Amino acid sequence: MSKGTVRFPASAIVDGRIGTSRVASTIADAAARLASNEHVALDAATSQMVAMPRGVKTDISNTSGVQSVAPHLAAGAKHRANAALGEKPAAGNRETPRGELTPLQRNQALGRLGTGRMNKTEAAYEQLLAARLHLGEILFYRFEAHKLRLGDNTFYTPDFTVIVADGSTEYHEVKGYWTDKARAKTKAAAAQHPYRFIAIKRSGRHGWSFEDLTSRSW
Repeated sequence: MSKGTVRFPASAIVDGRIGTSRVASTIADAAARLASNEHVALDAATSQMVAMPRGVKTDISNTSGVQSVAPHLAAGAKHRANAALGEKPAAGNRETPRGELTPLQRNQALGRLGTGRMNKTEAAYEQLLAARLHLGEILFYRFEAHKLRLGDNTFYTPDFTVIVADGSTEYHEVKGYWTDKARAKTKAAAAQHPYRFIAIKRSGRHGWSFEDLTSRSW
């Protein structure tokens, strides 16, 4: 026998199986389960691992198989459950679930439909311009006709280019809600270009308010 060879007494070898009676019993049970066609139920911890959706962390360090869900997934699931039940978030909770917009952000997003596409506010104002064109108050108008340079890689595209009856050019910027950033950009364009700049805001359902932002340096 070479060095390092493990020796077993004859009493430890029973029908070709080596080890204690517990090991022999375990091997026999496993062989029987493999040979059987019946479905064998998984233990609790393994069952939870199989049923767990992708992206959810599970703690199976204990025998109870208690799961620990990622915080952002748990918050989203809670929000969807409340929405399905028609419940509103608490007044003091200012958190916005990922992927959702605040009312102000939804309002601002209306003006970002892509080049050449009007939102509802702009389309409504175009009807007013069409009526003025029919009456002869203006000679021409077009949506997003010009792009004005404000600086290096910085441009401003007015909503409407309008030529009034006396032949002068106006740029009309239409907003459902004016932000400080939008007003500052329009004023910057007015300071650099010798045209009349009009800020227009929807007032009520059928009304409009107008503000002249033309630079006084021209």
